[in-house]
Amino acid sequence: MPRSVPIERWAPAGPSSCNDFLAEESPLTIQVAHWFKDRRRTTRWGVTLRTPGHDEELALGLLYAEGRIENAADVERVESANPDEITVALHAHVDFDAGRERLATAACGFCGAPGLPSVQPLPDNGFRIGIQTLHALPARLRAAQEGFADTGALHAAALFNAEGELEIVREDIGRHSAVDKIIGSCLKRDHVELSRSGLLLSGRAGFELLQKAARAGIPFVAAIGAPSTLSVEAARAANITLAGFLRSETANVYTGTWRICKV
Repeated sequence: MPRSVPIERWAPAGPSSCNDFLAEESPLTIQVAHWFKDRRRTTRWGVTLRTPGHDEELALGLLYAEGRIENAADVERVESANPDEITVALHAHVDFDAGRERLATAACGFCGAPGLPSVQPLPDNGFRIGIQTLHALPARLRAAQEGFADTGALHAAALFNAEGELEIVREDIGRHSAVDKIIGSCLKRDHVELSRSGLLLSGRAGFELLQKAARAGIPFVAAIGAPSTLSVEAARAANITLAGFLRSETANVYTGTWRICKV
């Protein structure tokens, strides 16, 4: 929930006292309970800054994005000892290398990673979307951004289908965390077909977000903001359609234009 704080607002008529709403940002400690030499060990895996809410999805999505789990069957249970700590217990068949502790801010994509991960081309599973449907997405996302409406400080990510319906919407102080929450939610939902879905981003489309989409098997990424050169290269390598500067009447399509229909 946004936090109300007293401020002094300066305007041409002079200063005045009022309240403003700020997006909540706080650390979440992620612990992993895993098997090591026939014994259960709990390892403090890392700390990430996020907007509280959907923390289980965030932890699962982050573990999945970094290749620590492959699917929901790897997870035995998720527990929370307090609002800012979560423990993911893995089944015995999961080979979990704790390595060094991960520390990430809300702005981090691959903080602490040894190098940029490679992406593999996705198969064409038939996802197509009409250009008019695509143009309608920004307004639909904006209408669903309740946290942003209160604070002006939250990024949003949404999963959409070929009819332009927003199936899942998540907000967070970090754009990467918003996407991790989307993917974590999908890990808990067997009925969501990621290969027939698109990912909508409220801001820019950086490489790390394209990599998360590629790993999850999402063939279409649309962003309100701009992509980077590296994200365009990643989209091309992963056979992902990438659209940027998405507006109500225009869009820049950088790769995979064949997934967009004229009607």
